[in-house]
Amino acid sequence: MTKKMKIYEKYILELLNEHKTGYQEYVWGNMEDVMLIDKANRHYQLLTVGWQQGRRIHDISIHFRISEDEKIWVEINNTEVQVARELEKKGVPRTDIVLGFHPENVRHLTDYAVA
Repeated sequence: MTKKMKIYEKYILELLNEHKTGYQEYVWGNMEDVMLIDKANRHYQLLTVGWQQGRRIHDISIHFRISEDEKIWVEINNTEVQVARELEKKGVPRTDIVLGFHPENVRHLTDYAVA
């Protein structure tokens, strides 16, 4: 892993830790935010798991990936937090952030990298 990738990994882990709420009692059940980290393949996720009204919940809240070309891919963001903006505040240039949840043919309309 390059120095740049290590810095990006640090930023991602900080961001996930900032948004990890831990165990919560929601209105209809008990939920927990869990970090799932695959450093070898550079995937970083925040999951929400638990039970709600007798139904099992297992949802990906945020999923980042660092690609071989040293870009951070926001694969999914099911939160109200603008995680790309938060990465920018940490020092990641927009040209190194890809909003992977947008189709490739519309990524050029964002302020971020296409791929």
